[in-house]
Amino acid sequence: MVESIKRKAILLPIGLGIIFSMVYHRLPLNYFAIILLGLIGIVLILYDIRIGIYAGVFIFPFMPDMLNLLFMIFMVGVYLYKALFKKSNPLTKQPIDMHIIFYVGIIIISTITSIDPSGSFRDLAIHLTSIGFLFVIVNNIDTKRDFNILIVILVISAVLVAAYGFYQYKVGVEIEDKWVDTTNNPDVKTRIYSVFGNPNIFAEYLIMLIPISLSLFWFSKKIHKKAIFLISSLILILALVLTLSRGGWVGFAFGMFVFVLLIEKRLLLSIIPLGIGAIYFLPSTILNRIASIVNFADSSNSYRLRMWKITLDIIKDNWLVGVGFGHLPFKATFETYIRTMPTYHAHNTYLETMAEMGILGFIIFTIFIFVLFKYSIKKLVKGKDNYIKTMAIGVLSGLAAVLAHGAVENILYIPRIITTFWILVALLLTLIRISDKLPETS
Repeated sequence: MVESIKRKAILLPIGLGIIFSMVYHRLPLNYFAIILLGLIGIVLILYDIRIGIYAGVFIFPFMPDMLNLLFMIFMVGVYLYKALFKKSNPLTKQPIDMHIIFYVGIIIISTITSIDPSGSFRDLAIHLTSIGFLFVIVNNIDTKRDFNILIVILVISAVLVAAYGFYQYKVGVEIEDKWVDTTNNPDVKTRIYSVFGNPNIFAEYLIMLIPISLSLFWFSKKIHKKAIFLISSLILILALVLTLSRGGWVGFAFGMFVFVLLIEKRLLLSIIPLGIGAIYFLPSTILNRIASIVNFADSSNSYRLRMWKITLDIIKDNWLVGVGFGHLPFKATFETYIRTMPTYHAHNTYLETMAEMGILGFIIFTIFIFVLFKYSIKKLVKGKDNYIKTMAIGVLSGLAAVLAHGAVENILYIPRIITTFWILVALLLTLIRISDKLPETS
């Protein structure tokens, strides 16, 4: 028996060495390096699934959508393997989980009853995979230390995304004509979009992450940590400014209102006049963009108003069950109402949800958001642990910001934004579970 073990201990590395030598001989160095790093990553994730979670939240903005989906599916598979066969990390439950299950149920039903089930499956797969990754996070990040590592990695990743946006601004990346009304905004030459392909989508990502960075700044006691998270927050805010996304700015303002309201109400008395005073120091480019928010002659605004009117007609004709989950059934239906206005979504999350899933789907989605906020405020914001309270406020403010942005954009359309949204939901559910484990006196 001992000799057999020794023989295996010798033969295994020799065998692996021969295999790697053959692979290295046949593949270019870059492909070999990718395969080797991938195998090392798989071994590390099997050893500690938290490594995969940290890696996932760091790389997802930079990865192609398909690779992100495959990675999250892999993570769900690893979790199930460990839960079923290793008897570790059992599934934990909270009342709020049922509302996610209801939402999953309605999007599955809406896919089955869709006018284009195969088209609906694209969005269904993205949501289900992201929700699967949510449960992996929730059931494996179970201490404040692990949670802090996770959100710091999120912020670092966002800063790198913003840095690439700054590079685009420096080189003067070209913008599409439909991104700005040049008549009303003649000074706008560049709008950064980083890895997201569109400045409004980039803004959606930023306004979800900025409040989390601010929470880390607010909570940090050591001066060097405060300086680091102040700098990261300013970097992300500057990137948001350079997107020139009016919806993103409005969403950010609402998110900051929620942040201040929950963290320290008295700051409202100073922040409002500071915000008004800052207007005098803004460049004309930004002032013109702010002024154009209420300019209904602006091509973007008039386009949205016309689109919303047609979407209301679609809702009126399909009010009960909608046309089917996802943007493709909506696009196909929209183009039967008007041929000269091709679009992928309604540029309004709430109209889009009602058009896709009908009144029942809209109610379930709305209840889920309402319960998520109410339950989180009750359990976390009003709790005794200052760290959990501060981090929860950051996450809630990020969600509030993007939901406000949802009034002029469909925030649940681009895969990486969908993933970011569900990661923030996962952060709240994780904090709830961590809070439940703390002693009553904490």
